[in-house]
Amino acid sequence: MASAAKKDTETKGGFVAQMLSGHSAVGLAVGALMYILCLSGTLMVFHEEFARWEQPEVHEFAGSAAPAAIARAAAEGLARSPEVPHHYYVSLPHASMPRLGVSLDGEASWYADAEGTLTTPVHHPWTEFLEGLHYYLHLPTTLGLTVVGILGAMLVGLVISGLLAHPRIFRDAFAMRLKGNRQLAQADIHNRLSVWGAPFHILVALTGAAIGLASVLSYFAATTYLDGDLEGFYAPVFGGDPAEDMTPAPLPDVAAAMGNFSTAHAGLTPTYIIMHEPGTAGQSAFILAQHPARLIYGDNYYFDGEGNLTGTLGHADGPMGQQIIASAYTVHFGSFGGLPVKLIYGVLGLALSIVSATGVNIWLIKRREKGRPAPRLERAWAATVWGTPLALALVLLVPILLPVGGTLLNAIFWLVLLFLISVSLMLPDRDSFARTLRGLTGLTIAAGLIAKWVQHMGEINSPAAIGVSVVLWGVAAVFLWQGWPVRRAPRGVVSAAEL
Repeated sequence: MASAAKKDTETKGGFVAQMLSGHSAVGLAVGALMYILCLSGTLMVFHEEFARWEQPEVHEFAGSAAPAAIARAAAEGLARSPEVPHHYYVSLPHASMPRLGVSLDGEASWYADAEGTLTTPVHHPWTEFLEGLHYYLHLPTTLGLTVVGILGAMLVGLVISGLLAHPRIFRDAFAMRLKGNRQLAQADIHNRLSVWGAPFHILVALTGAAIGLASVLSYFAATTYLDGDLEGFYAPVFGGDPAEDMTPAPLPDVAAAMGNFSTAHAGLTPTYIIMHEPGTAGQSAFILAQHPARLIYGDNYYFDGEGNLTGTLGHADGPMGQQIIASAYTVHFGSFGGLPVKLIYGVLGLALSIVSATGVNIWLIKRREKGRPAPRLERAWAATVWGTPLALALVLLVPILLPVGGTLLNAIFWLVLLFLISVSLMLPDRDSFARTLRGLTGLTIAAGLIAKWVQHMGEINSPAAIGVSVVLWGVAAVFLWQGWPVRRAPRGVVSAAEL
């Protein structure tokens, strides 16, 4: 009888242990997604620079394009469409993207030269991969936005609760004890970066959660109250499209519209011309323009078929709520102050990624010190922290060598990351594996840069492409230095593998 009771107790204990292990694994998975989101967001700050780096041969404009060239590009792009596009975009040269191009509802896009002649098809597989990763984690749109929005809300809670849970956190704002106790070193890195970047962390987490969850909430609100009319739900903030009338009609006079706009709004920067059902009697068109010293992404300036300006949407001077919503994207990605602001966002975003990584490290260390070590989880987490940069580097390299993009690139990233995590579970030495991953990341980035140079053989018209290459060479050097030759950190000093 006693033997049966003992066996039953052991069975229950084993079951509880399995449940706790599963609970920890789920927590680690959430931490991994948050880390990937932070790291991809840091890279997304420079998505325009990456796009210019991917096609460095494209003609760039020192200033604005001539109205006649813009009109010619718009007409030529529309002529290439087999049917009337629902939305038609003409991207105008501006400081962060000094290129002229057209896009047929996102299905086909081309760049244009100074005369407005369409030349090179737009091909940004790495940049598009980053957008899909950060916006949706490569999940279906609604599900992806939901997950990303929830992670953003969780990040807000973690930042605020972390600050409130440490009463001495501001008094010790410059204490960095990297020697000695490993948990203390990790905690100091985590806490110091959290304090220094707290306003930024809260801001990007709040705006990220708002962008993700607002999209989901708007979908359900439109379904519940507007019979699924999502465009009607957004119309009060972002404007609506007129009723369709597919009767053929001349394209709006784009050249006249640009001329009238530059005369009436000389201090604004036009970034896009967006048309709805162009070439039909029901068409509408507007110029999206940035306002200097404002956080809004821009305002819409509508024009008619003759190019006369007919009104604005009101982002610049509308209700405060509308202005706040129109500012969320620029605040989240730091696209409101040029390259200096982007660099600041890049540094703070990297700090947030380190905070995310060290937070999980501290939890794992505490488990070990309390007599509940989880060596497999520790190895899996190290593989996640250092395998993610390697998977990103591979996704950067592959489309340079092979005609690969879209879903296949997404699959490469996740499969490589899952493979590295699986391998880590079978290796006893976590630190050596982490060093190997860093070295491979450096080699992969260097291979991508060499392949990109061979691909274009000096045909570079973009200063941003040169700048991105220089930075990537620096990143590759850091990863190689951290990976080879095998170096051990001085006793008691936190190593890179533990970050």
